[in-house]
Order: sequence, then C-alpha cells, then structure tokens
Amino acid sequence: MRQEIRIRDRTIGEGRPLFVIAETGVTCNYDMTISKELIDAVRAAGADAIKFIFWFPDEIMSDRSIEYGYDTLEGPRSENMYAMLDKLRFSFEQWVELKGYADARGVIVFSTVNSPTGIEWAEKLGLEAYKLSSWDYNYVPLWRRIAALGKPMIIDTGPVNATEVAQALQLMRDAGNDQSILLHCPHAERPSEVNLRSIPYMRAAFNSVVGFSSKGRESETDIAAVALGAAVLEKRLTMRRTLPGHHHILSLEPDEFTAYVRTIRDVQASLGVLDLVPSSADLAERPRWFRHLVATRALSRGARLTEGMLDGKRPEAGISPAFLEMFVGRELKRDLRADEAIRWDDV
Repeated sequence: MRQEIRIRDRTIGEGRPLFVIAETGVTCNYDMTISKELIDAVRAAGADAIKFIFWFPDEIMSDRSIEYGYDTLEGPRSENMYAMLDKLRFSFEQWVELKGYADARGVIVFSTVNSPTGIEWAEKLGLEAYKLSSWDYNYVPLWRRIAALGKPMIIDTGPVNATEVAQALQLMRDAGNDQSILLHCPHAERPSEVNLRSIPYMRAAFNSVVGFSSKGRESETDIAAVALGAAVLEKRLTMRRTLPGHHHILSLEPDEFTAYVRTIRDVQASLGVLDLVPSSADLAERPRWFRHLVATRALSRGARLTEGMLDGKRPEAGISPAFLEMFVGRELKRDLRADEAIRWDDV
C-alpha cells in the first residue's frame, strides 16, 4: 500500500500535516442550512474535510421493524431505524448544491458509501475518496466496485480482526488499488478495550497509512493516537448538542472543534523527530544557566591548585567545569579574585 496518499491538494502520511475530518454523517440532520453551517465550521477550524453518509435504507435493511436507541441531552430515545434513516437524506440536486458550496470554501467532501446507489451518486458528484464503514466488511461486492474506481479508501476497523483487514486490503490489491487509510475506530465503553496500539500495529502489519476515528468529545485518546502515528483523525461535529437526533451528544460544537483542531495540530508538531534536538528556547537559555570555572576564594600566583580551589558557577561564559581535573596540581601564574574565571593560560 502507498505510504502517502493524495486527496486534492493534501498529502496524507507519516510526517505530513494531520488530515482532520469532521464526521457529520448524522449530525447534519440532512438539513441544508445546518450542513452549510457545518462546512463553514470546518473551514473556520482549519480542518481538511467533512464526511457525510449516503443513506439508502431500502438497499441496506431487510427488517424494517428494528428499533434504534441512542442518548440525547434530555435522556435516552428510541425510534424505528428504517424511518430514521429514511429522513436522513438529500436529493441528488441537494448534494450537488452542497458539494459546490464546500468546493468554493476549500473543504473536501466525501461520504460513507454503503450501497450501490451511493457509489453511483459519489461518482456523479466527483467525490475524491470513499469511506467504508466498519459494518460493511462482509459486503464484498460493494468493496470490489469501490476498489476498482482507484480512489482512496478510508476504512474503519471497529469490529474486525487482522485477518479480515488483510482480506479487504487484498481485495483492493486485486483491483489495482493501493490507496488505503485504516482508521482504528473502537466503540468501546471501557478504556482498557480501546487498544490504541492497534494504530502502530496496523501501520507495521499492513504497510498502510493509519488513523483514528474518535467516538466522543474527549480528546485524550486522540492525542495518544497522534503520538502513536495516526496520520488521519475523524471527529464528530455538530452545530448544537441540543439538536434532535442521535450522535449530537457525542459531538463537538464549532468553538470546541476549532480548539480541538488547534490542539491536535500542536500535538503533532510537538512530536518532532527521532533524535535529541534542543529547542531554540533551551539553546537561548543555556548561556545563562550553564557554568564556568572560577576561583572559590582569592588565590595567589604560584599556588598549586587543588580541587577545592575551583568551582563551577553560572553563567556559561568561560571554561566548563567538565575540565576541572585538568587544572588540579597545576601552578597558578597570576593572582585570582574570588569568583574570578580561570583561563587556560593562567596555569
């Protein structure tokens, strides 16, 4: 798989700027005004992309009686899943309008695609990448069609094991597609089950670009994911957590998202390189706080120097105390005042 992937003018990979995605596949409520506001929020925050979902419930559900439960600020709710998803839809003409709005603002739009019609719409819209859901790993015909398009595939890995990921990547290779981004996206409730070490494991095991899809509003795991090598971060965004529907309670509001993007980019910048490199601030301070050799008391010419006659004191200007032993036993050529620096030609 490629070590760097290009989506529009962004290059994604290790050592490149983080590719930050706002997850709005539910929280846009498929309201045009809200969706455009979310695009504006992504741009204002300095994130890279916004991700929606093409919902075609007739193509993904056989049982229309399933109830879906979720949390809101007002408590738990439940509703019929088919009816809920059927409301989370735009017409194709609305998608064209939304894509044009995002393009004009320099925000990359892509979508989770989980059905054949979703592929058709994504191609007509000219979307530059595909998101593959954790829950669609065994829908092989869909994966084959998407892989054959030769576009970047951003792949969730939540409920699957290493063998299943390897099979998906082999399917991509068979189609001639080497543009995988594997997103660790645990749905765990307990920290002990998050297993962030999956990120460096997947990078090493699958030779793929890797990232992290964050479940909730907290940023601790996201920071750790960046430290472990995530090149892509996906974070939920909503305009208001009080909006009706699910996932709003798990999402950041625009001001919070802006602060998050700033923080997470600072975290990446702080990682630096695999070396011991003093900062410019440390180097600027060093002359003030390092030490130089001085006389511990007034010393007369001809004195035979002992270790107790010299000591290291700040600032750094002068001979380093590391060379103290080179002066011990030598004869002093001139008088020294207490705290006066000794020179090499003084002995």
